Amino acid sequence: MGSSLRLVFLGNPRVRKLLAVRWTGQLTDGIFQSALASFVLFSPERQPDAKSAAAAFAVVLLPYSFIGPLVGTILDRISRQRIILFANVFRALTLIFIAGLVRNGATGIELTIFVLVAFGVNRLILAGLSAGLPLLLDTTGPEGRTTLVSVNATAVTGGTVMVV
Repeated sequence: MGSSLRLVFLGNPRVRKLLAVRWTGQLTDGIFQSALASFVLFSPERQPDAKSAAAAFAVVLLPYSFIGPLVGTILDRISRQRIILFANVFRALTLIFIAGLVRNGATGIELTIFVLVAFGVNRLILAGLSAGLPLLLDTTGPEGRTTLVSVNATAVTGGTVMVV
């Protein structure tokens, strides 16, 4: 890690907060996805076949296909700070509702819909956090752009590590 990138992390509390929010959220995403996979794919009561396993993977990827193209427009029209706040609250409520569905044994279409909603809202949150990063850094000049690229790469890579 270059000295300028190290200074960004040590000297900018706003960047540290954004990364903490992103990485904590992605850590919980990993826990949620692992629990969901354990419940849906590895449960002996459900005995999933190849078709249901493929459907489970499709549910994970669909939000990126359907919501992804709309995220930029939403982020441009509404305050990113508000989107991140309300989307996190909505996602938390959705996850609580999913826990209730699992507790009550509802594993059909209603679980699938709420999992899609949770993943879609998560996509909105991650895009909002990435879009807010340039506002926290001095991006003037070639060194500023290099710092932005480095911090963005660190944020995304660190988030991926947290999910796993």
